[in-house]
Amino acid sequence: MRRGHSGSFGNDEPQPRARSVIGSRRDVPNFIPRPRGLHKLTYPRLLRAMRRMLNELDRLPARRLHPLVRRRLQTEFANRLGRIRRRLGLPVGRPRAQTWYRTTDAARLIGVSWKTLVRWVAAGRVHCERADTYRRPRYFHRRELARVIASLKV
Repeated sequence: MRRGHSGSFGNDEPQPRARSVIGSRRDVPNFIPRPRGLHKLTYPRLLRAMRRMLNELDRLPARRLHPLVRRRLQTEFANRLGRIRRRLGLPVGRPRAQTWYRTTDAARLIGVSWKTLVRWVAAGRVHCERADTYRRPRYFHRRELARVIASLKV
């Protein structure tokens, strides 16, 4: 007889395999050279931690968890794995590009101050969308920002 929680968190139907994140088993080379400047005892500790995180990510679909908890654990393990890979000098995945950026994020992406970006909007040099909420924040589309970056480089 099976013990434990018999609620709706069970895995009665098979879970789909998680997408391959940078750091899955096929992305790990058989031999990882120790990067310069990394302590000789830190290196094996990082390798053990990477192996442990990969095992945790592999075991996650079989665990009986609430979907929200499962997603948070997957994010936590993937972030920790990314930090380990960065320390080992291995390639790390980049976060997905946003479609819409707020004013300060868009200004950082372009490399100007937020005030300059607002001035450019007022002058018609950059197009933005305004939200219909109380403060009416500006939103800049990714394509518009790419156009502005390209025009700055010319």
